[in-house]
Amino acid sequence: MSKMVITGVVVAVTVLAASCGSDKAATAPSDGNVATIEVTLTDGGCDPAEISALSGATTFHVINEDSAAVSEFEVLDGTKILGEVENVTPGLDRSFSLTLKSGSYITQCTGGSKEKGTLEVADAGSGKSADPAARDAAVKNYLTYVASESKLLVAAVAPFADAVKGGDVDKAKSLFAAARYHYESIEPIAESFGDLDPKIDARDGDVPADTWGGFHRIEKALWADDTADGMSKVADQLVADVNTLDGSIAAIVLEPAQIANGAVELLNEVSASKITGEEDRYSHTDLSDFAANVEGADAAFKAVQSLLASSDSTLATTIEGRFKDVDTALAAYKGDDAVGNGYKLYTDLTPENTKGLSTSIDALAEPLSRVAALVLQ
Repeated sequence: MSKMVITGVVVAVTVLAASCGSDKAATAPSDGNVATIEVTLTDGGCDPAEISALSGATTFHVINEDSAAVSEFEVLDGTKILGEVENVTPGLDRSFSLTLKSGSYITQCTGGSKEKGTLEVADAGSGKSADPAARDAAVKNYLTYVASESKLLVAAVAPFADAVKGGDVDKAKSLFAAARYHYESIEPIAESFGDLDPKIDARDGDVPADTWGGFHRIEKALWADDTADGMSKVADQLVADVNTLDGSIAAIVLEPAQIANGAVELLNEVSASKITGEEDRYSHTDLSDFAANVEGADAAFKAVQSLLASSDSTLATTIEGRFKDVDTALAAYKGDDAVGNGYKLYTDLTPENTKGLSTSIDALAEPLSRVAALVLQ
C-alpha cells in the first residue's frame, strides 16, 4: 500500500483540544492553498470525533497507529460518500482531498465503538476557483467516457450471459474477463452506482450468501464448480443490472475532486488488496482487471487535468510518465490467453512480478493523490 504524502502548500490545522473526541478546525487557506485535517483511527472511532473546517480545498490525512478494529475513514453528506480511505491498517497513513462546501457532514470510522462523528464546515468566502464552464466541461468529458464504457459493458455482458445460460462453460470462461473489463474501467466512481455496485461486483463474503449475484457468483460456479448449472437467473439479473446502470449514467452528478479521488482510491485498492489475487480468486484473470483500472484512472486524470493551475504542469508531466510506466509493467504480461483477456493468468506471476507491479502502481498513486486538492473547483 502506498503512503500518500501531500507535498503541495499545506495550511496547518488549529487543534482546539487534544483529547479523544475533541474538536479540530482548519484555518482558512490563503488563495490557492490547501487546508489539511489530521484524523487518527482508534478503537474508539475517529479522533477527533467532531471537526470544524472552512469551505474550500481540504486534505484529510488519516493515520492508524495501532487500531486493529478500524481501518477506514469516510466523509458523508447524508448517505452519500464524498470521500474515503480504506485498508489503513496499523502503521499506515493515507490521504484524500475534497472541496468542501459550507454545511454539516458526517464522518465515519466503521468498527469503532463510536463509529460516527461530525464535520461542520463554515463558509470561508470567495476564493480562487475554476471557470464554471471549464469545471462542467471536465466532468462532462469524464462522464462521456463512463457512458461509452457502460455501453461496451452492456454489449460484452450479453454474450457472456448467453453462454452461461446455454451451459457452455468454456465459452463463458473465455468471455468473463473481457466482459468485466468495462466495469472495472469505470470503477473510480463505483460509489455513485449505489446498490448496483455490490449487485454487479460483490465478491464472495461481501454480501449475504442468499443475495450474492453478479460477476463473481458466476465466476465461482464456472471455475470452482466447473458448471453453469443454476446460474441462468444470476446471468439474467446481471444483464438487467448493467442495463440499469447504463440508463443511470446521465443522472450522475460529480465534482472534479471526486473524479480524481476515485482514481487514486482505486489504484490504492489495486496495490493494497487486489494485488494479492483476491478480486478474481477463482478465474485468476486479475491482470485484465488491473489494466482496466489503470485505463479508467488515466481517463479520470485526463478529464480533470485541464483544471490544474499552470504552475502544476510538472506534476501533470510526472503523472503522465508514471501512467506510461504502469502500462509498460502490465504489457510484460500480455499474451494470447483468451481466458485472461489477452493477459497471463495471475497464478503465472511470481512474487517478484507482483511486487514490481505494486511498486509501479504506488509510484503512480503518490503524485496522483495530490490532484484532487489542486484542481480548481
